[in-house]
Amino acid sequence: MIETDNDKKDSIVLILNKLLDLMFRAAALCKEKQTNVESVVYVDKDGNDTVAYVYDYKVIQMQSSNTFDKLAQTYMGDPSLGPLIAYYNKIQNEHNVEAGTNLRIPILTKSSSSQRNKIYASPDMQDNYGRDIALTDTGGFAVSPGGDFQVVTGKENLAQALGNRFTTSSEKRIRLGAYGIRAAIGDPLAIDSFLLGSIEQTAYQEPRIDRVEDINFQGKKDNLIISVTYTDINGNQDTFKGEI
Repeated sequence: MIETDNDKKDSIVLILNKLLDLMFRAAALCKEKQTNVESVVYVDKDGNDTVAYVYDYKVIQMQSSNTFDKLAQTYMGDPSLGPLIAYYNKIQNEHNVEAGTNLRIPILTKSSSSQRNKIYASPDMQDNYGRDIALTDTGGFAVSPGGDFQVVTGKENLAQALGNRFTTSSEKRIRLGAYGIRAAIGDPLAIDSFLLGSIEQTAYQEPRIDRVEDINFQGKKDNLIISVTYTDINGNQDTFKGEI
């Protein structure tokens, strides 16, 4: 069998990935405390938003005979976790994945070998809010006077993420997304309870939300004004207010 240039590139990338993994493992072993768990939100086969806790991952190469369901059965013991593999690798359609592509298989159980963590700060120094590109009120990227993208951090980043979830229609979300308030309402008498449940469910799909304290909303013509008070995973309480 002749090795093509693509095969050589895939082999080199796989070796580099393994070396990188070993570097992270060695660095993690130098720390007394590890916080390796990663919350991953995905849509399961029944269309439900589900949270998985990933402690590690295994790098494999996609074969032409493989499907995500088969990989989930082989490496995770459960074929229904195929969508989780797709989401974890940021892939919307498995049919577009070429043979030889490196995939990360999430590991859902914690063990002494699960040392792969790319944030090596002590728990009190870690930033659970993250960092992202700042968005304008119209949904575009915010740009500084110098032409660089502006970033948003801290609690403001969490508030921006909630705004993205609340303002995205669930019917338009991609298969592996976890956004959106459902728009289809059947019984007019159930509007209040339906919207309340939908807003609460959407808020809880954000892994950085620990609990929802209070929800208020009112209609304004074709828009909905909502106020959601929540406590985040850092124990801080805040309120999201917006019109959608």
